[in-house]
Amino acid sequence: MLIPLSSLQQHPSNSRRRNDVTSRMTKIVNYKRSLFIAITILGIIHYYRSSPQYNNNNITGQSRHNTESKQSETSSYLYPPQEAHPYVFDYNPNDHDFRKSNSPKVIEFYDPKCGACQAFKYNYIEVAKKIMEQRSNVQFFGVSCQVYKSVCDEFDVKRFPKILVFPKSNDDGSINKNDGIEVPKGTGTIYFVAARLMKALRTKEEIEMDRVDSSKFAIGT
Repeated sequence: MLIPLSSLQQHPSNSRRRNDVTSRMTKIVNYKRSLFIAITILGIIHYYRSSPQYNNNNITGQSRHNTESKQSETSSYLYPPQEAHPYVFDYNPNDHDFRKSNSPKVIEFYDPKCGACQAFKYNYIEVAKKIMEQRSNVQFFGVSCQVYKSVCDEFDVKRFPKILVFPKSNDDGSINKNDGIEVPKGTGTIYFVAARLMKALRTKEEIEMDRVDSSKFAIGT
């Protein structure tokens, strides 16, 4: 018995049904694969975040951020309290205003980015310590010209650092800028810087007494 050739041909509906099944199976496989990958990645992230190394790195990063923030806040000044107090005060009009002090005073005008100012910083603190051991009423100030440019302009600051000595203030603590004695920081040791400042800190009465004493010594010899 012969089978007609047409009966051997695949019916179109069967082909479409097979394609639909194959397509659905492919989608299911792809979905399961994607789900597996996502679960694996989440597991890795959870494992890493719960590890001690991640926690240490996170703490270190926060500490670094806090340190950088503090450095940015203090980078405009050379004499923050934790380094210079109580010998040198960074000027600010609210807490440490040299214009409101009746004491003899030494004022350094500086630029925090100036290499010479940075190099002189610790010498200035040590000089303040040395002088205050002999004259405890003397006050030392630093003025950041980066922050208080108008104050530095008022005192004709053209180069850094500039050191002015005011042996005496007015009764209200104010000072006349023309009364300031400029003292070069020089290249000498702390001893010589302190000696120059001590000489500039003498009042008119002390200068007169020194002159009289020198005269007596000359007559005696």
